[in-house]
Amino acid sequence: MAFEEAGAGVAGAPVAPLAATDIQREQVRLLYANLPPGLVVTAVNAAILALMEWHVVPQTRIAAWLLAVLLVAVARYRLVGYYRSAPQAHDTNAWGRYYAIATAAAGLVWGAAAVWLFPQALLPQVFLFFMLTAMTVGAVVSFSAIFSVALIFVVFVLGPLALRFFVSGGRIHEAMAVVAVAFMGVMLLTARRVERTVAASLQLRFENRGLIAHLEAEKAAAHRLNEDLRREVVLHSRTAGDLKERESYIRAVLEHVEEGIVTVDRAGCLRSLNREALRIFGYKEEEIIGSHFSQLVPAAERAEYTRFLESQMERVGVKFAGHGLEVNGLRRDGTIFPMELGLSAMTAGSERGFVAVTRDVTNRRRSERLKGELVAALGHEIRTPLTSALGSLGLLTETATTKLAVDDMRLLRIARSNMERLARTVAELLDVDNNHAATMKWTLAPLILTRLAEEAVTADADYAQARNIRLALDPCSSAAVIQGDRGLLLRALSHLLINAIHLAPPHTTVEVAITTEMGVGVVSVRDCGAALPLEARARLFDPQPGAPVRDLAAPRSLWVARTIAEKHGGTVGYEAREAGGSHFFLRVPLFAATSAGRA
Repeated sequence: MAFEEAGAGVAGAPVAPLAATDIQREQVRLLYANLPPGLVVTAVNAAILALMEWHVVPQTRIAAWLLAVLLVAVARYRLVGYYRSAPQAHDTNAWGRYYAIATAAAGLVWGAAAVWLFPQALLPQVFLFFMLTAMTVGAVVSFSAIFSVALIFVVFVLGPLALRFFVSGGRIHEAMAVVAVAFMGVMLLTARRVERTVAASLQLRFENRGLIAHLEAEKAAAHRLNEDLRREVVLHSRTAGDLKERESYIRAVLEHVEEGIVTVDRAGCLRSLNREALRIFGYKEEEIIGSHFSQLVPAAERAEYTRFLESQMERVGVKFAGHGLEVNGLRRDGTIFPMELGLSAMTAGSERGFVAVTRDVTNRRRSERLKGELVAALGHEIRTPLTSALGSLGLLTETATTKLAVDDMRLLRIARSNMERLARTVAELLDVDNNHAATMKWTLAPLILTRLAEEAVTADADYAQARNIRLALDPCSSAAVIQGDRGLLLRALSHLLINAIHLAPPHTTVEVAITTEMGVGVVSVRDCGAALPLEARARLFDPQPGAPVRDLAAPRSLWVARTIAEKHGGTVGYEAREAGGSHFFLRVPLFAATSAGRA
């Protein structure tokens, strides 16, 4: 038995003599270490085989075979005991030969089962076949540390089995014989590969013993360094205590601030949130720390936030990024709420990040909305009598020229001029909050555009009459139906009418017409005055229209009309008429088209 060649290296690669001896000794040790579990498996398998063949094979044969298995198992177990009690410097080759002899005896006993316990019925034969092949699979696992040992057992077990099937004759037995031979070849190839793998791992182990010793030395050095560091920590414990106390003080201050304070690192991850910030967003600290800041932002606005932070991060030396910004936040339960945000860039050592100071302004927004609704209601109540008074003054001025004295007429004109100025001031005050129409509550309902236009024309008729302007609704207007909020749309139409009235010259007519085109209802307001200059048209519907336009009643009211139209999915616009004059228009989707789109 060539045990001297077992540790010759991986795939014939030469190794140092000491390494080869160590590898061989370790291979033999692995064989003896795997033997006790193998003996237990052998006893169990022998008992199962005897039980399955107890009624198909003469029982004396089974008893004799079991006795042989027992004797060989006891001998192999004693061999393990002798090996373990031998000196460490024992003869490796001799113990390898002893193991091979014991393995050959075990293989002969199990190989004898293929002949001595071979049953007549096919089903027990198949069970015997699988039992013996299973024994060889276990042998490959236990004996492959040295290929020659696995070779002995596999050949001694499967050789007689294949021969017995072949001698029995018949296609099935011949096929099983071929399968046994093929299985034997596969097991031997597997055993060879396992042996090479074991040898390679052992070779690496012994070749790296110097590295392991170096690592042990480094470990000892690291241990000494840790001891030095521990002593340093003890020496500086008082300083650390002072720092900890200061940190606790700063944390206590941050935790009791009424604003939410959030810190974000360069990667956009949340580093800390104080108590108020956790309350505002509805999280616990362990749920949110380390998450990306976008978790606190509505999905539709995350890309914009990311671009803003990236742009600020690149501005070296600039600390202040924003203050008093009104943005939207996202709570843990999915609620979107308005908040005021102050954002400052910070640098901690070599790391850059941001500190965000947040405040929930939901209540403030609610108060502002209520205030706006109150202002709108009061504005309506103020504008109605004001318009009537202005109309009355206008009629008196036109009709009482010959009946009043010169001083009375002068006072009447002064009163009319002051009343007009008051009307313009009220219009400006009612539209001072440009965002009110976008935030106030609204109620959707089907509306007929012609009736809506009639209400707007009736409401502003006195105002127009005071300026010697006639309002007329085209009788051929389309009875288009839209879906929207009646109050908001009346307000938008009123803004368009009042500005058209101011652009129209006296003793002319402002025409209102309703048409439909491609699923959209269009309200057109036309006058025959002078068209607005090009520079005024460019920003006519912006929140801040720039320089005031002299002929417009309340320029910012057009921004409110635009906001209302967009809230209904529509648009407002202005065109200069070819025949002279201005054309304001409001476009809103028709009710049928809106319903179909939503369906």
